[in-house]
Amino acid sequence: MAAAPLEFRRATKRYDEHGPPAVDALSLTVPAGEICVFVGPSGCGKTTAMRMVNRMTEITEGDVLIDGRSVKDDHPAELRRGIGYVIQQVGLFPHRKVGQNIATVPSLLGWDHARTKARVDELLELVGLDPAEMRDRYPSQLSGGQRQRIGVARALAADPPLMLMDEPFGAIDPIARDRLQDEFLRLQATLRKTIVFVTHDIDEAIKMGDRIAVFKQGGILAQFATPEELLMHPADEYVEQFVGGDRALKRLALVRVGDLELEPAAGHPTTVAARTPARTALSALLESGEDRLSVVDDGEIIGTLTIETIHAALRREAVA
Repeated sequence: MAAAPLEFRRATKRYDEHGPPAVDALSLTVPAGEICVFVGPSGCGKTTAMRMVNRMTEITEGDVLIDGRSVKDDHPAELRRGIGYVIQQVGLFPHRKVGQNIATVPSLLGWDHARTKARVDELLELVGLDPAEMRDRYPSQLSGGQRQRIGVARALAADPPLMLMDEPFGAIDPIARDRLQDEFLRLQATLRKTIVFVTHDIDEAIKMGDRIAVFKQGGILAQFATPEELLMHPADEYVEQFVGGDRALKRLALVRVGDLELEPAAGHPTTVAARTPARTALSALLESGEDRLSVVDDGEIIGTLTIETIHAALRREAVA
């Protein structure tokens, strides 16, 4: 199913009609096929705002529209069947096998057995798991990373136009988390779903988001921008402090090694792919103890990356 744009129109949530709002007149538009990251400190309303999309939290005032249609126009259960949802603790049914977990929404929609099984196997392959090995296991037999992949597969089962992801990688160890982020971005490059992704981690927001919504206490939207705009032009002192003082270094996460001014190719034993973020390559250089790496694209060495190359990029970023 084609991705759908998502629009918040002064969407407000109050739990107490006389108290301050949890989300205050939120207005923004997420274009179809993009990842929008909601980021901010604990209690700022980012998860509440996301949950208004599938009406797990009801809207007090304003509206939320999916592909131009108000979420209020559908019964909540029907609405949720058309929206993928991934949470931090995954929420797999422990008494149901992996295949049955992934098939949850297709079964509710009345898909026949053959179609459902084919979709389960397709999704297991899509998230990098062997269907024959995985479909009949129980969640307790899986690692945390495997359970998270199953959670993503379940959210994609009915091919929803929109996905909601509430700190989906927050409970995973750092190494597995980085790998799952990369794999999800690879999937998104093919699937092009519209996604609202909640995190408290600004580095994750910069890596994952096409656009970033920075919230502050009171459910107030402080800035809505692309990662580049956010890092180059913070809207105010709050955003600047939240993003952190190492904005130039963070911007290196948005630059690919292959886009830098590389030195001529040479046969250095340690290599890095041209698509690697410059910030990741800098870490690899420091960890290797070497002062240069070969940059490889499609199996061919295209140049040499040095510490000075990255220093020069940092200087340019600091001036920009």
